[in-house]
Amino acid sequence: MKRSAVKELKKKWFKHNWDYELSHHSTFDYSILNEIMYIKRAGKGDNLRFSDCFIMADTETSKSPYRQDNHVCAWTISVRAFDTNIATIYGHRPSTFVETVQKLLINIDAERIIIYFHNLGYDWVFLRRHLIAAFGEPEHQLNTKPYYPIFIEFSNGLELRDSYILAQRSLEKWADDLDVEHKKAVGKWVYDLIRNQDAEFTPAELEYIEHDTLAGVECLQATMDNLHKHVYSMPYTATGIPREEVRKRGRENRAHDRFLKQVFSYDQQKTAEDWVYHGGYTHANRHAVKWIWEDVSAFDFASSYPFIMLSEKFPCNKFEEMGSLSPAHILKYSNDNAYIFKFIAYNIEIKNNDIPMPALQFSKCVSSVNAITDNGRVLQAEYVEIWLTEIDLQIIAKQYNVKRSICVDCLCSAKDYLPRWFTDYVFELFQAKTQLKGGDPVLYSIAKSTLNSLYGMCATRPIKQLIVEDYKTGEYLIDQAQDDEEMYYKYIRRYTSVLPYQLGIWVTSAAMRNLFALGECCGHWLYSDTDSCYGQDWDIDAVNKYNEECKKKLIKNGYGAVQHNGRDYWLGVAEFDGHYKEFIALHAKCYAVRKDDDSIKITVAGVPKSTGAKCISDLNDFKAGFIFSGEITGKKTHKHIIVDDIYIDEAGNECGDSIDLYPCDYQLSDSLIMDFESFLYEEVELQIYDE
Repeated sequence: MKRSAVKELKKKWFKHNWDYELSHHSTFDYSILNEIMYIKRAGKGDNLRFSDCFIMADTETSKSPYRQDNHVCAWTISVRAFDTNIATIYGHRPSTFVETVQKLLINIDAERIIIYFHNLGYDWVFLRRHLIAAFGEPEHQLNTKPYYPIFIEFSNGLELRDSYILAQRSLEKWADDLDVEHKKAVGKWVYDLIRNQDAEFTPAELEYIEHDTLAGVECLQATMDNLHKHVYSMPYTATGIPREEVRKRGRENRAHDRFLKQVFSYDQQKTAEDWVYHGGYTHANRHAVKWIWEDVSAFDFASSYPFIMLSEKFPCNKFEEMGSLSPAHILKYSNDNAYIFKFIAYNIEIKNNDIPMPALQFSKCVSSVNAITDNGRVLQAEYVEIWLTEIDLQIIAKQYNVKRSICVDCLCSAKDYLPRWFTDYVFELFQAKTQLKGGDPVLYSIAKSTLNSLYGMCATRPIKQLIVEDYKTGEYLIDQAQDDEEMYYKYIRRYTSVLPYQLGIWVTSAAMRNLFALGECCGHWLYSDTDSCYGQDWDIDAVNKYNEECKKKLIKNGYGAVQHNGRDYWLGVAEFDGHYKEFIALHAKCYAVRKDDDSIKITVAGVPKSTGAKCISDLNDFKAGFIFSGEITGKKTHKHIIVDDIYIDEAGNECGDSIDLYPCDYQLSDSLIMDFESFLYEEVELQIYDE
């Protein structure tokens, strides 16, 4: 009998004969796991057999009453196969967790068994010594940065994966967005309670730990089904969702050949990464900070970055060296040509002191003399050197007076629209997201995630630092032996490389230009954040005119509106996003509003939005020195505690390495000066769903 027929029979049997159970690890009948089938990885040539099921694990931890260390006090493992929740197994001690994993490996007929954790980096610290003691050191581990592993593989076939970096949101939000059967049982676990590993769980506590992993396996299957994937081919990250489709379409259209005609040299790539690329523009009007403003409205762009990919022209050839050029020359030919250059200016100053949003970014200046800045933006300087694109220069020429200037080390490429195979895919994703809104929550959530992930894929640096974990000390180290130039040219030669890095550069430059165009429609521009503007006295006719220009740009490249429920939806247009009785901003990523219903909403980098708003009852309190209580916001800081070996504490708890989490207050300040790329990194990598 064919495998598909056998699987269908088993699926029917489990549906009609198997009752899901929550079971203590000591009483669960592991033999039922023998029924789980394996699936072979197609096209890899190794015939590796993967377990055809989803497994999610989680730990709960407690502080020690005797030491600074912490320990695992509860764990769960949920298993889902044949579209059915098989069981959730639970226990207290890390040793019994390891024993249960061993039983999974023995009873499931597969060579590779994947276990997901939602935030693997946290659970791994608590379990690492116990797992290594049983299975040996991992043979492969991929880290995005220290303490953030994407996956960890052991030689016995066990693979740990992080589902958070795939979902890009909390488990609670993931389960709600996908509307799975089991939701996170919020509020049924008291985190501050000190628990030992011999404590019994209350029914509420059991429900809490059960739902954490049960919701996880349901979310994983919903994601897999709608991506038409297999267990083994699930993407590791959110950007992995569109990456495979982009590569497939690129292969069908010989995109790698085009890529080779556009890609930077290694030296150009390093300059582009280190100096030319800039993140989303975020700034507060220096003349308006610290004051409460009434009758404020916000407008933001619909799918800002996807719109730019469809409507703008990008570098389409290799960049040629042009030596030195005048700014006037670059501006004159900027419609048809893309430029990268070092802009050198003497005695530069903002034209009008009332300009609310200076564009020149101080942190990107190669050098400067006597620069006067406003929260990271240059107001005037005797001398600056900064790398720009022609779009950046358009903004700066409009805002600044310069006594003398020149553009040196100029690189030039002709401009054209992005290839149709790619822009059609962008539009398809926007169409799917639009038409699924209010419909199937799983399909809508994945369509939205995929569309939002496209830019992250385009702006991904081709060379990543190789970060390795020292399994003895728990430290994460950068592999200094890595040859970046060699790795870069290997990346170029790969046929799957189809989108050059400069695409991301020109998207963010164009987004900043569009943001300034929208801000000019506002009588009193108070605040801007990447794709939104807050202000007073909006000129609605000017906004409408801007929107018509956006539509014309799309139509010129063959794209139009998406119709849904009798309404036209356009990419890139500025839409009304809310009216507020009161608004106050202190600096970038630090503002608060009072809505028309008198509720307060805050955005403060480092403070949770929903709980942080509970700390403020009057916007007059939103000022330097105000403290957001960690007890109220739930904001916590952490410290990694690394020990020499596994030990038993005074209460009989099995302990190893741990993380100490404790409430962290946040104090408002008048200014925030930091690298704006860190803001973009959070948006793309960690907060794709920015509420």
